[in-house]
Amino acid sequence: MATLSETQRSVLTGLIQRCGDAVLDGLRGGFPVEGAADDRTADLARMIEDEWRGRRRRDIALAPLAPMFAPRQDGVAGLTFPPGARDRAWRVAAEREADLLPLLDGAGPTEGDWTTAADRLCAAAAAAVRDRHGQVWPDAPREAREELAGCFDLGPLARRALPRLPAWLERPDDEQAAGLRLLIQDANAVGEQGGRRIVDILFAHVADAERMLRVVTRTSRSAGNELVLSHSEMAVFVDRLLASVTERVARLGALGSAPGEAEAQAAVTDAEWCAAVLSELDLTLQLRPDSPWGKTTRMARVKLSGQLSGLMRSAGAAAHAALPMKRQTLAGRMTRMAPWLEAPTEGEPIEAAAALLGLVTALRGPAVVFGSESDRQRLNAELTDYLTIWANEALDSVADGEAPDVDRALRLVGIAARYLTLIEALEAARTVRRRAATAETARATAGAASRAL
Repeated sequence: MATLSETQRSVLTGLIQRCGDAVLDGLRGGFPVEGAADDRTADLARMIEDEWRGRRRRDIALAPLAPMFAPRQDGVAGLTFPPGARDRAWRVAAEREADLLPLLDGAGPTEGDWTTAADRLCAAAAAAVRDRHGQVWPDAPREAREELAGCFDLGPLARRALPRLPAWLERPDDEQAAGLRLLIQDANAVGEQGGRRIVDILFAHVADAERMLRVVTRTSRSAGNELVLSHSEMAVFVDRLLASVTERVARLGALGSAPGEAEAQAAVTDAEWCAAVLSELDLTLQLRPDSPWGKTTRMARVKLSGQLSGLMRSAGAAAHAALPMKRQTLAGRMTRMAPWLEAPTEGEPIEAAAALLGLVTALRGPAVVFGSESDRQRLNAELTDYLTIWANEALDSVADGEAPDVDRALRLVGIAARYLTLIEALEAARTVRRRAATAETARATAGAASRAL
């Protein structure tokens, strides 16, 4: 039976290489090597299997650098490279060191022949970037290619350092801290920017970016001093974090007065992230007030505190607007403020107030860090009193037969209970709901009695 021609193989190889991992897994299941219907199908199945095996070997050999081929999830700037450059460098390296590839199939949790093979393949990938850059990464500037090659050079060091990263991210003892400093020295011996690059590799493996400050400030005995760190190659990591803080502060400042659910969640995430970074900076570095870093952090704190206070004021105003009071005439010129029982029971004002109240509650942690917690507690106390009084007076109107629309009044009371729940005034919310349920029961009983008559 006929097999695939060279042209067909070339076209199919290009298509298979462009497939994502999930698509390749699907193709692998759809074209099993065993039981192929004809020679062409068997050839295609083997091509798919070879690509799948090659990717597994690539992922094992280049595992220390794997996160560097995608943007960070938290949006913080980091040293990253296009996946295509990695794949092309790997293909060149695999071709040069084809005899080593089977050793990667025996990879395990401990070092062995597979680690030796992986380290040599990292070196081969570095050589591919330098010697065949026109094939590997043709449109990249020289500096970017050198960064990629330098990171491949550090693959073996990073492979042995990563198991120790969790200890460095906590409170390392003297021996563990000495191991980190030795790693930086070894990396600098590999290349001029080796120390910074090895920290970049470690940084790519850390989801909580602020925790990397614990590593950066221990890369040398004097790195915990702001003046020393700010003039070292490690300063870039603090600069990245502060740049991201500034960006998030700007986003919070642009938050509208009626955020949707997604916007509110993003605001909480941004505020919590800024609080974590600035708190970690306080723990790891003694920033001078007049230094560039000190000025940036102080300005961020001032802006965030003002933004949180503004959100609290907006939340209070929104709750009052959703459940307003209206002046009611008692007798003659005597008036009093009473719940407006003809207010809308649905729509944007209701949901905007709910979103802002939920946002204020979710911002408890950042409010503590930025000195706005007293404002938040004061708002909660004021709203608890206001909403409780509003609901009780509305229910009194229902009980006295003064409510123009009982159904509407009870729905408004339900909104008040919802708002009390959002600000975590749970006992007050339960009391309001019990009274509303009693009113509903009394109304149903009265209706049944009137129908019986």
